[in-house]
Amino acid sequence: MIEGRQIATTITRCSMIELTEQLQRLRADEFGKELFTIPAFEMLLDLYTHRSIHPRSLTSLTGTSSASERNSQRIVHRLAERGFVDLHRDPSDGRRIIVQLREETRAMLDRFFDRMVEMAAGSSARQCDSK
Repeated sequence: MIEGRQIATTITRCSMIELTEQLQRLRADEFGKELFTIPAFEMLLDLYTHRSIHPRSLTSLTGTSSASERNSQRIVHRLAERGFVDLHRDPSDGRRIIVQLREETRAMLDRFFDRMVEMAAGSSARQCDSK
């Protein structure tokens, strides 16, 4: 049986988002960035957590992904085709493409992280076996 120290804390959506970002970095540090990748989720998480910061260009967004720039661009275009993000040209620089998270996607991510909070709160009473 795996046992660890118990920590009493309040779990919120914001704390779960921060934990998710930390887990992404930990996963990459421990197992290597190239072995376990989730590039689409990495980019959605970046757009979700940086909503108050200036608009994200396609180039800067692809830099947040563990995939190559070319594959990341393909992923962003698939995200747009599936309706998760909107792409439009920057009015001040027509060469630059701006990527914006759609409100429906933001609401979906809100629900996702709220569900993670519920799951974390429910799992605190359970013990896990390591066999």
